[in-house]
Amino acid sequence: MCMLRLIFILIIFSSTVHADCVSSLQGYSVKRLAPFADGSCGIDDPVLLSATPSTKFSSPITLSCEFARKVGEWTENIGAKHITHAGGYNCRKIAGSMFYSQHSYGNAIDVTHIDGVAISKQWRTAYKEACKIFNTVRTPDHDAAHHDHLHIDAGWGFGCIVDFVR
Repeated sequence: MCMLRLIFILIIFSSTVHADCVSSLQGYSVKRLAPFADGSCGIDDPVLLSATPSTKFSSPITLSCEFARKVGEWTENIGAKHITHAGGYNCRKIAGSMFYSQHSYGNAIDVTHIDGVAISKQWRTAYKEACKIFNTVRTPDHDAAHHDHLHIDAGWGFGCIVDFVR
C-alpha cells in the first residue's frame, strides 16, 4: 500500500512539474507533446518549439520543455530574430562513444545560422552567452564535427569554465 502511495505521489508531482514548465513559456509558439520513449532515449516533457517571444526557428523543433525555456533565454540574450537549426531530438550516441547524446533526451540543439549569418563565420558572442546558460557548448573551433554549427546542450559538462582558450 505504501508503495502505491509513493507511485501516485511521483506521478502527480511529475505532472505538476511538467505543467508548470509549459505554463512558464508565455509568448512562445509551442505545442505540448505526449511523453515518449524510444529504447534508451525519450523525453518526459516534450514540446514542439516554433518560436520564442523574440526568435523564430527555421522549422519546429522537438525539445524537452526546460531546455526549450533555456533556449528562449539564450536567443533573447543574443538578440536573435531567426535561428536556423539542424535539429533537436535525435536518438543517437555521441560519435565514437558508447554514451547517448543529449539530443537523445531533447536537451540539445545544433544551430547553423543566427539572423542569416553562418555560425562558421560568426559565433563568439553566441558562444559566450550560451556558456552562461548551458553545460556544454561546442563551436567550429572545437573539432571538425562542429565545423559549421554550435552544439548546445544541458547534459553533463563543465560548460565553458575550463574552456578558457575561446
